[in-house]
Amino acid sequence: MSAARRLSTLRWVIVGFWAVLLTARIVVVSTAPDADLSWYGIVEFAAIGLGVAIIVVAVVRAAAARRRHADEALALAIRRIDPTVWLVPAAPTPELRSAVEELRPEVALGARVTWAFGATEASLWELDDRRATRLLVVRWSRVVHVGLDDTHRQSSEGRARAACAIAIHYVRPDDTPAVATFFVRTAPGARRLLGRGPRLERLVADLARERIVA
Repeated sequence: MSAARRLSTLRWVIVGFWAVLLTARIVVVSTAPDADLSWYGIVEFAAIGLGVAIIVVAVVRAAAARRRHADEALALAIRRIDPTVWLVPAAPTPELRSAVEELRPEVALGARVTWAFGATEASLWELDDRRATRLLVVRWSRVVHVGLDDTHRQSSEGRARAACAIAIHYVRPDDTPAVATFFVRTAPGARRLLGRGPRLERLVADLARERIVA
């Protein structure tokens, strides 16, 4: 059963339970008008609250599962092309969006992308419908420096929040300097971003090691 089908089934089960409670109230009121239904009101209120909470949790979990499935589909497509790469789930910075817009103006960069790091290059990928699309390629031989960049990102409320991005300073084929910065998501399908800390620093060290090996 698909996630959408499970969510639909759960929703109708809860609605059916609410309908049973309402029907029971109508039957009791019609057969015994003087009955004290204060306790029954508490049961109804608790059932409604529990049902709403279950539906909200199910919707959030279904959305997370869709995002994770999209990330996994992209990862599978990338590994079919090159099984040796290691993948990093990322979120674009404004700087990265500008770089991609300059190279591929026909592409609308989404909120979630994936970096594929291999022995010779780093490449930026996005899932375009059901097709994996490579948007940017940075040759390790052209990379000058890899480091962390304390910057800001826009929250869903439109507020600027402090964040930490990975910055790859490299030289374009026309010998002009460039930089590609990107946020790192905590896991495939996740919206949360990694802050400055051991995980991000270890990733930078791994990238620098790839650059040296190349």
